[in-house]
Amino acid sequence: MSIKRKTIKSYNTYAKKWAEKIRNGENIAHTYPEKPAMYKKIPNIQNKSILCVGCGTGEECQHLLKLGARRVTGIDISEELINLAKKTFPKINFQVADVEHLNFLDGEFDFVYSSLTMHYLKDWSPALKNIHRVLRPGGIFLFSTHHPVKWGAQTLRRKPKNAFILGYEKFKDGKQFKIYGDYLNERKIEDVWFGDFPVSYYHKPISKIFKEVTSAGFEISDIIEPKAIPRAHRVRENFWRIHQKIPLFLIIEAKRH
Repeated sequence: MSIKRKTIKSYNTYAKKWAEKIRNGENIAHTYPEKPAMYKKIPNIQNKSILCVGCGTGEECQHLLKLGARRVTGIDISEELINLAKKTFPKINFQVADVEHLNFLDGEFDFVYSSLTMHYLKDWSPALKNIHRVLRPGGIFLFSTHHPVKWGAQTLRRKPKNAFILGYEKFKDGKQFKIYGDYLNERKIEDVWFGDFPVSYYHKPISKIFKEVTSAGFEISDIIEPKAIPRAHRVRENFWRIHQKIPLFLIIEAKRH
């Protein structure tokens, strides 16, 4: 299990607050750029068997079921998130499980969906190989992750303001310089979300993401860098304006050979 115990503990501790933020639309990064773009890319899943990786408190599993899926299975590493999902959506099969060690049959699922989970893994290869195995030939794996341009930036979280900077300053003397962020090198990032939610996640450049996905036997069939949808303008104008120009997330549609 490569997801850090600190992150799992945070999700277990924060589970009820997390459910409230998601269900009330308070997590605007999820509500306005990511979810609309992910939902738009879901193929026809009528009478299909679906696996949702990193299902959290189950809202996306319920959405998949409403789209006509025959069976939806949701897995998450956080026991408390799964407990909340089971209470809220009793018709869906939820399991505490690690994506790196899936207990499902080969080719059991027609479609695998994963929202903002992969960046918690240092090495994607074991997870991708497992997802490839349980997905039928020709099936689709749709997932979102941190966009390396934004999350490769240097993050400065302070009381008066937050700053995310990727670039450099170079003085005309040719000697002095200052670098902000690190896009090209894989690295672990320690962060605190919402002021009280400590997490660890991993940054990797797009070239590395593509290599790991294709090396697992997938063909990348689409890539999306979603902007915040217009409704975000009424909710938080600065968020909408920033994310008309700066990406937050990367969405990849990959087909199993």
